[in-house]
Amino acid sequence: MDSVRVLFYKAARDGKIIDNAISIHTWLPNPGTGPYSHTEIWWPDEDGNYENGECYTSSMRNGGVGTVIRPVSEVLTHPERWDFVEIVISREPVLATAIELAREAVVNNKGYDLLAILSFFLPFRVHSRKKQICTEAVQTFLYNCGVFTRIYVFSPRRISKRLIEMGYRIRPLSTEAPYSTLVTP
Repeated sequence: MDSVRVLFYKAARDGKIIDNAISIHTWLPNPGTGPYSHTEIWWPDEDGNYENGECYTSSMRNGGVGTVIRPVSEVLTHPERWDFVEIVISREPVLATAIELAREAVVNNKGYDLLAILSFFLPFRVHSRKKQICTEAVQTFLYNCGVFTRIYVFSPRRISKRLIEMGYRIRPLSTEAPYSTLVTP
């Protein structure tokens, strides 16, 4: 069996306006969820080691211009700001196919969908069909793994809520050993 982790970035109310706005605005329809403003998929390396794994998302941070795959060491620079859900993918070729499709999405990247961010603040959907935001990348990946049966445009908070409703448990990353040691709430 293989597994992936869905990462959720906790907005720290540290002056990052977009993070804080997304987290605050998407709280109302998602009460009881964490203060999430960003999400990524984290898969282990070929040996099943998360420490040497990679993260997949769509981002405009750190030079990211849309769909990206980065080493986990570049993403988890502040492990205390991340929560995660571990998802076991029981059909082995499914995960490999989802990762290959993620790699193709990076190669065919059309940029970050700034218009879609507006959807969090408007009563209607605005977006580019050729570009993605983090939640679209993560949901597409989970759809390709058979976890989701449809792709919606949710906020990171809504994805966490959806996974909890499906029976998954959100856990904080340990600041001592974020790659392997889990801290249970």
